[in-house]
Amino acid sequence: MIQSIFRDEKHNFEWLDVTSPSSDDYQVLTEKYDLHPAAVKDCLSPNHLPKYERMGETAFLITRIYDENSKKEADTIQQLTNKIALFVSEEYLITIHRKEESFITGVIKKWQNPEKLESNTPSYLLNQLLNKILHTYDGAMERAAEGLDTQETRIFNDTKNSSQLIREMYIVKRRASVFKRMIFLTKETMEKYARFSDVQDPFTQDLLDTVESLHFVADELHENVNNLLNLHISLTAHRTNEIMSLLTIFSIAFLVPTLIAGLYGMNFNNMPELQSSNGYFIALTSIIVMVLGSLIGLSIWFKRKGLL
Repeated sequence: MIQSIFRDEKHNFEWLDVTSPSSDDYQVLTEKYDLHPAAVKDCLSPNHLPKYERMGETAFLITRIYDENSKKEADTIQQLTNKIALFVSEEYLITIHRKEESFITGVIKKWQNPEKLESNTPSYLLNQLLNKILHTYDGAMERAAEGLDTQETRIFNDTKNSSQLIREMYIVKRRASVFKRMIFLTKETMEKYARFSDVQDPFTQDLLDTVESLHFVADELHENVNNLLNLHISLTAHRTNEIMSLLTIFSIAFLVPTLIAGLYGMNFNNMPELQSSNGYFIALTSIIVMVLGSLIGLSIWFKRKGLL
């Protein structure tokens, strides 16, 4: 569906918003606005990453926004983001997307009353849209950071669900990687557009500052996930060492009883203790005393050495 949102007769400029375009819609846009067929073909594919291309007097931008309806376990670019394509020239701005997006609806409502805007120039409109595209990642990264705080607490307190915790942190890491990559590519796209289009207005500089800040946040989120994963691995290794220390105590405590059992299991004829009526009980009592004594002694020694 092609919808004319805003038309400025003074600047001879029009904003068209296209939702769920059909092949006929693409054909109309290509013929009416003389769009490059290769760029229109890119609009048809849902898998393109952010990029900028200059085709004559028209700039073609592909951006990706965070999908608010993505599933909790989503961790790929296609699952987490939706594509927004933009054709920009001095005479028009065309936004193309496959479904209704809340941030575009919000911008449309503002531009239906242009007298209330800080500026109503085409460059300001584009900056408004790009700014909203960037900030779709805000909530997702904030929720991921809050989830990391919860997982950090669980690392120290919940030792029974270790595999589930690792899986959850891995998903967060994958999501953080997607956010970091998308914002970085969007940053490159915007810098190219500003450079090759010779856009010098203050709105563009604010936009570049915003994308730089968001990229820093995404990078920090990714680094924090890696740190938590490394912390979890270190704690798991520490717990394993503690278990091995306990097993070592028990194995050492049973060395002497094993020697006694082996000694009296050799079946020599001349073993006086075997003829004693109390020999079995004496040997059994000796083994128990040695085991308990060894456990107590080794526990005290391990504690003094800081191994327990």
